[in-house]
Amino acid sequence: MGPDGRPWWRPERVRRLRQIVTLGDDAPEWVFRRWVVAQAAQARLGRPREARDVAVRTRGGGSTLWGVDQDDAMSKVIDHDWVYRQLVLHEHGGLAAFVDGAATPALLGLAGDMRPWIGVPMGGFEFMAETSDRIVWRDLAGTQTIETLNLGGATMLAIGEAVLGRLVSASDVHLFDSAPLCVPIDVARDVAASPSTWVDLLGQACRGVHAEMLSLLIARMHHFDLLFDLPATLRRHLIEPPDAELRSDQVGVGGNGVEYDVALVLAAMSGELQPDDVQCTCGECDDPRPVGSLVAAALMEPETLDALPPLLVTSDSSALRALEQTLVTPADVVCRRIREGFDVAA
Repeated sequence: MGPDGRPWWRPERVRRLRQIVTLGDDAPEWVFRRWVVAQAAQARLGRPREARDVAVRTRGGGSTLWGVDQDDAMSKVIDHDWVYRQLVLHEHGGLAAFVDGAATPALLGLAGDMRPWIGVPMGGFEFMAETSDRIVWRDLAGTQTIETLNLGGATMLAIGEAVLGRLVSASDVHLFDSAPLCVPIDVARDVAASPSTWVDLLGQACRGVHAEMLSLLIARMHHFDLLFDLPATLRRHLIEPPDAELRSDQVGVGGNGVEYDVALVLAAMSGELQPDDVQCTCGECDDPRPVGSLVAAALMEPETLDALPPLLVTSDSSALRALEQTLVTPADVVCRRIREGFDVAA
């Protein structure tokens, strides 16, 4: 409840709901499953106090807390801490409890069978290759390579770097149940070899040479978006749009983020930005990297979908078709809808 006694919804939840409503019947099954995961995390059915204490201890203790006061700091653990989320959902049984006792039949009907997503072991995965709509990982528990949807989980990585995460599937596509965590590859190897001890292994790493970086990634990196694995405020700093007034240093919370996202999509449509071939975004390598996932994320922002169509004309149909064939689902669906709207109007 808010201070006025009325229900108060987190902006992230409103945003996810708007995205689901926009997609409607075209939403892939994995979108609803990720929505179930998000709801379960907020329901806090998996011993949240214990999960919170373990999470803070794992990333380095009370000195890693951030917020305007103690209550705000504790809320930020619940909303943003990667370890907390994993513990409360899986090791502490929050996802299972939500699916078995709190989720409505209507929601589960849309999500399908959630049981394969419950209690999936933690894994370590090495980043191997990327296209606009797919990422190739090597499972460090063996030699198997796995292709996932490109939801931006490798955007901050150089080839050969690694993540921790729980690999799941829905309707024959693979993805992580929520945003993976970037870690040094030796940590990913250790976790892959001993998944049940991932908390201890990550805690040890948070007291080693990478302590400051890991603590920051765990505590502040994630907003756990529904359709993308990087928060909007971070991804907007990875590409400089053609318009100098929309440079990343001009984009901030409450700033011109909508204009930035619209400019990025328009640049991809015009050919100024090639989704499959552009500069490195990780800052560590010289290899061109596809940024189609960043364009898809910009397109799927609710404010972009409000602002973009009035700027387009019928002759943009061919550019929309090209994006439709390049971007990861469900952004391809949105491109098709806009294009078909022009066809009907014609």
